Amino acid sequence: MLQGFGMLAIAFAIAFVMVKILKPIAYSFQLVDKPGGRKNHDGLIPLIGGLAIYFGVFFTTFLFIEQPLFIRLFLLAGGLIVFMGMVDDRYELSARFRLAGQLLVTGIFVYGLEVHIHSFGNIFGLGELKTGWLGFPLTVLSLMGVINAINMLDGMDGLVGSLVVVAFIGLIALFGYNGNQTFQYLCLSFVGAITAFLIFNLWGSPHKSFKKIFMGDAGSMFLGLSLGVLLVAGSQGNEAAFSPVTALWFVLLPMTDMFTIMYRRIKRGRSPMAPDRTHIHHIIMRAGFSKVHTLYIMLVAQGLFVVTGIALMNAGQPDWLSFLLAVVFVTGYQLLMRRSWRFIRWSKRNLFAEASA
Repeated sequence: MLQGFGMLAIAFAIAFVMVKILKPIAYSFQLVDKPGGRKNHDGLIPLIGGLAIYFGVFFTTFLFIEQPLFIRLFLLAGGLIVFMGMVDDRYELSARFRLAGQLLVTGIFVYGLEVHIHSFGNIFGLGELKTGWLGFPLTVLSLMGVINAINMLDGMDGLVGSLVVVAFIGLIALFGYNGNQTFQYLCLSFVGAITAFLIFNLWGSPHKSFKKIFMGDAGSMFLGLSLGVLLVAGSQGNEAAFSPVTALWFVLLPMTDMFTIMYRRIKRGRSPMAPDRTHIHHIIMRAGFSKVHTLYIMLVAQGLFVVTGIALMNAGQPDWLSFLLAVVFVTGYQLLMRRSWRFIRWSKRNLFAEASA
């Protein structure tokens, strides 16, 4: 227990210090986010959150965790995707280049460490659904899906960092109960490092000495990759800490949002990777909620999904029931998005009435 708190504190401290070190470097190399277009923030914001989180995780892991091949390749692949994200933050790489880089990095885990999906569990109630040789490409696609889902959701201060922290806290509990101390400590280092980033991201200001920073693509892709890999590794094999359908609940919100947005963009004849303001948090804000309230709503939703997935598994509920409930949410989400304008009108009318009362 004391070692766990020590890891949290060390990861927090390292990431915090790295933010201070990296800020002047970011301005020198123009690794900053400039206002304009869809970006309505003030001043130049350093895009160093991902780098600070990575260094926090890297050094804490080096100090507290043994270095088996998995951990070494985890940090190597994480460093590669952070570097690619940093280059993307600076020079805005094409979607094809980013996808090619993601394919390479995910291949390190899938084909180098054989971290892949062997089974989806009994999600249809007809027996265990094994993947066979398809497990390798399916895992690559799944990891790339999680990376891009987290990356695409990064459109509001504190959103991605907070949602991922909730997921890692759930994983800490599951790995701890399973006795997998290595993965539990790895998740603890992420929570500590991300928390340091959130302090600057949520409460910093471009006009104060305590300056705001952004995560950047380097951070969102690193967190997406790390979360996806740990969900696959923790849900497969004879010593799995949780079921595959439980892993689904941890990324259900960002994955559903991504696929919904991509489908709507393709339907309108646009690129599925083109940015816009139709994500769920944009809908909630257009409905009259402030950014802070929107963040709270998203956090509560993520927390409910993580708790639901864990509770269903601990209660011994069958995989097919857990999967069915996840499908019910996805269906409800689609219906809400199709009628989002009604929700916006209803919410504004009721919020305005309450404010006037």
